[in-house]
Amino acid sequence: MIARWLGTQRIDLEECDSTNDEAARLARAGANHGTVVIALAQRAGRGRNGRVWASPRGAGLYLSAVLRPPLPLVDVPPMTLAIGIGLCDAVRAAGAHAVLKWPNDALVGGKKLAGVLVEAQSQGARLEAVVIGIGVNLCGALPDDLSDAAITLEQAAAAPIDREAFIATLLAQVERWVDRYVAMGLPEIIPAWQERMAAGLVARSADVVGEVAGLDPDGALLLRDERGTLHRVRSGDVVVDRVARTHARTGTGPGDVLRPPI
Repeated sequence: MIARWLGTQRIDLEECDSTNDEAARLARAGANHGTVVIALAQRAGRGRNGRVWASPRGAGLYLSAVLRPPLPLVDVPPMTLAIGIGLCDAVRAAGAHAVLKWPNDALVGGKKLAGVLVEAQSQGARLEAVVIGIGVNLCGALPDDLSDAAITLEQAAAAPIDREAFIATLLAQVERWVDRYVAMGLPEIIPAWQERMAAGLVARSADVVGEVAGLDPDGALLLRDERGTLHRVRSGDVVVDRVARTHARTGTGPGDVLRPPI
């Protein structure tokens, strides 16, 4: 599978503050749909909610893309789910069984492997462009304070990773799922996301703690509390505290607290 439009224009940088910032600048200057920026290192990489994304030279993939989908502004946030599916499938194709943590983190063995950051540019209610940033821990040693909570693709696949081959697969898979979302909307995306959802996770949002039960038809996260009541979580941070007891007994994942994105 080869991407048709995503990455037709590719800009490779030795280093930058943030590939998302570079892609956003290019978008404002009129960059074409599918333009991709990749850096070997970032000085100020970031994840969701302004968290720092550690970006040492050559150790990760730091990629951002300019998209100009024919969507209303209100339909941009759910596109994050589609991008996460593409990311998950690319990691699986590289030999690591990734699963998804809402809304767009890829985990292997309960550890953070990759994440997505989506930022929209608009004029009033009109969408101008979407900048998607994807960070993947590819190889090398992780910082000591993150090694318990994060994993590299090389570790997860137990094999060397061909960087360019992985980039090609990632672009093709993300393009595939973005196209499906644009053409068919959330009804096409939600079942696919739930098929890849991490099983048995207990999470907490600002006001509820419960087992992750899937997504509702609008793409909101569903948490089931101890009384069996389902709660919708539409925004804000969700922290995975532990693996649910039924899964902990089978050894499907660790019970550690996951750190913020790296």
